[in-house]
Amino acid sequence: MSCVEEEVLTGGGLNEVVRVGSTVRRPTGPWTPTVHRLLEHLAPLGLSPVVHGVVEVGGERKEVLSYLEGEVGHPPLREELRSDEVLVAVARMVRRLHDASVGLVGVREGWQFPAVEPVEVICHNDLAPYNMVFRDGMPVGVFDFDGARPGPRWWDLAYTAYCLVPFSPEFGGVEEQWRRARLFCAAYGVGVEGLGRWVLARLEDMVGMIRDRPEFWRQREEGHEVYYLGHVEYVKDNFLG
Repeated sequence: MSCVEEEVLTGGGLNEVVRVGSTVRRPTGPWTPTVHRLLEHLAPLGLSPVVHGVVEVGGERKEVLSYLEGEVGHPPLREELRSDEVLVAVARMVRRLHDASVGLVGVREGWQFPAVEPVEVICHNDLAPYNMVFRDGMPVGVFDFDGARPGPRWWDLAYTAYCLVPFSPEFGGVEEQWRRARLFCAAYGVGVEGLGRWVLARLEDMVGMIRDRPEFWRQREEGHEVYYLGHVEYVKDNFLG
């Protein structure tokens, strides 16, 4: 019998994740081997979980990954995590992850979701503060790569900007959001042109997944698609110029 205590980690929207000491155990899927290949490729950066293999628990296969110590950016995001310094640091972290993934862009099969053209990097596909770890108020890592897919840099950038700028009437005015969007893009190393169109594409993709995929039943019950659709109109009105 193990004397190591198990702790169910809260905040996940789809899977039950259990912490066991310095590791976490998560359900596997057909995409797990490809995602592990990505994590092993990114390991030298020290920004993502380390793969420790797969175990069988109660007849179910679980992947074993290192636990990233720190504060997860669960919504509502603390004011300290909304600073310009954090915005810039996140953009630079995303750039490092993207650049390191370029060597795998030829791997088109084995992911949970199909590639988005034009393929430039391996996208995280849900690159938001709730999948990031912060220490001393600064981003130090990213987790939950299950949905990773080949795609353009903008596919991740648009969603991260949407969440962290944020493109939302609930936080700040349009002028301030444009300023932060430019700051974010500059820190990553791209211009802000086209960002609004990519944000719309990401929001429409989120709405489609919530409506169509069975595992998003909780998000449907909680009305997440209505929330995103409201932001679609806000982006159309203010960020397509």
